[in-house]
Amino acid sequence: MMKPLRHLLMLVLLLALAPLAHAGISNAPGRDLRVELVTYGPGRVYWERFGHVAIILRDTRSGEAVSFNYGVFDFDTHDFFLKFIRGHMLYSMDAEYAGPEVTSYIDAGRAVRIEKLAFTPAQASALRDFLLWNDQPQNRRYRYDYFYDNCATRVRDALNRALGGAIQAQTQQSAGARTFRSQSERMLAHDLPLMLLVDLGLGPRADRPLTQWQDSFLPVTLSDLVRHVRVPDGRGGTQPLVTSSRLVYAGDVAPPPPAPPALRWPLLAIGLAWAALLPWGAREHAGALARWLGAAAASLYALLGGLTGLIMLALWTLTSHRAAWANENLLQFDPMLLLLIWPLLRGLGTRRVARHRTRVLALVLAALSVFGLLAKLSPWFVQANLHWILFALPLNLALAWTLWRPRVTR
Repeated sequence: MMKPLRHLLMLVLLLALAPLAHAGISNAPGRDLRVELVTYGPGRVYWERFGHVAIILRDTRSGEAVSFNYGVFDFDTHDFFLKFIRGHMLYSMDAEYAGPEVTSYIDAGRAVRIEKLAFTPAQASALRDFLLWNDQPQNRRYRYDYFYDNCATRVRDALNRALGGAIQAQTQQSAGARTFRSQSERMLAHDLPLMLLVDLGLGPRADRPLTQWQDSFLPVTLSDLVRHVRVPDGRGGTQPLVTSSRLVYAGDVAPPPPAPPALRWPLLAIGLAWAALLPWGAREHAGALARWLGAAAASLYALLGGLTGLIMLALWTLTSHRAAWANENLLQFDPMLLLLIWPLLRGLGTRRVARHRTRVLALVLAALSVFGLLAKLSPWFVQANLHWILFALPLNLALAWTLWRPRVTR
C-alpha cells in the first residue's frame, strides 16, 4: 500500500508543479511580473540615429522575459519608398525574448540601459494584457509619425495608460528651449549631410516649444523623463517610478552632443563665398574662364535651389509629413529658380543681355528672399531658418544683380 500511495503523491505533486514549469508572462499573476524600460543608444545607420526603446516584462518566477517594441518596419513592403516619401509608413510592434534582443544591440555597439519601474501587481497585469492585445496581428500596425507617433511615444503611452495617466499628468511643464527641430539636429549632428537635409525640410511646426511630455518622442528623453515621475507607494505617500537603473553596456557609438551645432556663421560664409563668384564672373573685362566659372556657379545654385524648393513644395502639398508643411525656406529656394538656369548659362557665359521677363523674375525672387529675412521680425513667421536665409540671401541678390547689370547688347 505504501508504494502505490507514494506514486500517487508524486503524480499529484508533478501535476501541481506543471503549470509553474510552463508559466510565463502571458499567464503569470501580477505580483510575479516585473516591468522594465530598456533604452538603446544611437546606432551607426541613419535610421538608428535617434535610438530605440522597449518595454520588458519579466516573470520573476519562471524567469521568462519578453521585450515589446514598436519600431518594426520592412524594406520589402510593397511600395515601401513611395509610402515613405508620402508619409504613409506603417510600423508595427513586436514581441521577442529579451535576452537575445538586448545582446543583438550590444553586438551592434549600441548603449543599453535598463530601468526597473514601480508597478503594482494590478498595473503590471493591465500593462501585460494591453501589450498582448496590441501584439495581435490585427492590432499591431500603426501609421508612423516621426514626432507624434513613433516607437518611443507608443511605449510612453502604454506605460502611461497602465499607470492611470500619471506620466502625462506630471510632464506638462515646458521642456525649455527644446523643439522637434533642435532635438532632431542634435541627434543627427554626427551625420552632417543628413542633418542639413532634415533641417532644410522641416517647417514651422518643428519649432513649437515642447512640453516634457512631447519631448519624450526621443527614447533618451523618455528615459530621463520617467526618472522624475512619482507614483503612489501604497502607504499614503509617493515613490519614484524608477526604482533602479542599470547601464548594461556603455556602447561604442559616439553619443549625440547636448546641443545642436551652430549653423548661422558657417552657412553665411559659404553663401557669401559662392555669391562672390557671380559678380566676379560678370565683370566687364572678365576673361572667358572667369565668365564661365561665374555662369557655372550661378546656374548650379539656380538648379540646386530650384530643385530644393520643388521638393519642399511637394512635401507640403502632396504628402502627409505635417512637420514639412508651410516651409518658410520656400521664400529662399523658390522652384522658379529653375527658370533662370538657361538665361544664366547663356548670358553670363557670353555677355548676352537677359530678357526683361527673366530679369524681373530674378528681382522678384530676390525680393521674396529679403521678405523672408524681414519676416523674422513678425510673430507669424516662427520657423527657425535664419541660417538658411543667411546662406541664400546673398546668392539671390547676386543673381538679380548679374541679370540686371549693364551688358553688351546682341
